[in-house]
Formats: sequence, structure tokens, C-alpha cells
Amino acid sequence: MPDATIPPLILLIDDEPELEVMARYLEFEGYSVLTATNGEEGLLALASCRKPCIVLLDLMMPVMDGHGFLRRMHDDATLCGLPVFVLTASFQTEHMAGVVGTLRKPLHMELFKEAVAPYCAPTGE
Repeated sequence: MPDATIPPLILLIDDEPELEVMARYLEFEGYSVLTATNGEEGLLALASCRKPCIVLLDLMMPVMDGHGFLRRMHDDATLCGLPVFVLTASFQTEHMAGVVGTLRKPLHMELFKEAVAPYCAPTGE
């Protein structure tokens, strides 16, 4: 049984300026949030922290985009089952292995919260 005093961890990977707003919103909702501004930083974060309950991933980023992150994540047996939600402004989304859903930008915070909840309930509930 998870320790109720440790908030569920979410990894948020996005290069948009709104990254900090999204992170603060999730923290206010009872989550612990780790942020990265590209896929390479996201992989480093996964290697250096406890396993998050979900990854929220932008596709279009510098250094390593979301597709590169997904390929590398699925090559790692310790990470391949981790659920990923794609954050995108595009209306054309193809099926990608490990992706459990898509959230369209600009994000509506209530939909954002509802999408995350089934994968990791916040400590505030």
C-alpha cells in the first residue's frame, strides 16, 4: 500500500512557458511534480528519482522531442509500462506505444486534473 504522506509523483516534460503554471496547479491539487524541458532531461529525471505514476509529455521540443523520449523509454525495461499522456496542439495524433491519452493545448485545467486522477490519486483525496 502506498504511503499516504508521500504525494504521487508526476513527470511533466514540456518546453512551453506554461510548464511552471501546470506544475504549480498539479502541486496545489496534491501531487509532487518533477519538470523537464525536453526528452533528454526527462530521461535523466526518470533515472534519478522515484518512479512517477504518469508522464505528461509534449511532442514538439528541442534537444530530444517526445517521439525520441518515447522510443528511449520503451527500450528501457524498467520504464516501458509507465503511462504517458501526450500534450499537443496538433489535431493529428497517431497511436504511439505506451500513450494512454492525449490532452489538447491549450490545456483546460479541469480536464487536465481528470485525465491524471485515474493514474495517481492525490494525497488531498
